[in-house]
Amino acid sequence: MKKMLFVILLLLAMPLSSVFASEWTIDPDHSNAEFRISHLVISEVAGMFPTVNGTLTLDDHNVTASVINVTVDVASLNTGVAKRDAHLLSGDFFDVANYPTMTYASTKIEKNDGGLILYGTLTIRGHSQPAVFIVSGPSTPIKDPWGFTRMGAAATTTINRKDFGMVWNQTLDNGGAMIGEEVTLQIDLELIRQ
Repeated sequence: MKKMLFVILLLLAMPLSSVFASEWTIDPDHSNAEFRISHLVISEVAGMFPTVNGTLTLDDHNVTASVINVTVDVASLNTGVAKRDAHLLSGDFFDVANYPTMTYASTKIEKNDGGLILYGTLTIRGHSQPAVFIVSGPSTPIKDPWGFTRMGAAATTTINRKDFGMVWNQTLDNGGAMIGEEVTLQIDLELIRQ
């Protein structure tokens, strides 16, 4: 009886969010971050970072009380052109030698038309800025063939690369910029419940 009373008191002393929270990890084999940016004012160039890690503490009764942290391995950059990748990883852009990761840490989550809005801090190249992601999902959790519970989500935002110290550019003959300032980011995540 004393043991049962102790357990009840312990549960009452815990914040409700910790009682109803579940822990999830990002599956790096089925997640990635992508970007799109204007090139020569006539087209867009896309690239991806296939190495993404992180965690989600999901409040099972109030998703807006959840917290997500994402880390992207900058060296995993792949645009499909080795010369372009080398330039993007140099000091002109990501400066991977000094800043090997990009991170995002949520500070607030709101519901929005069947999805979510993530507010948080995005850090690229040592510069931290507020960033708001529009989230499609999360999906309804499912059991995979190996018995793990999984769910997915996609989050999109637009940032100005100059806010993160990436100011390199060249002026074209027509006065336009070789590379745009606005960058569309999308993170596609598959998460595994722990």
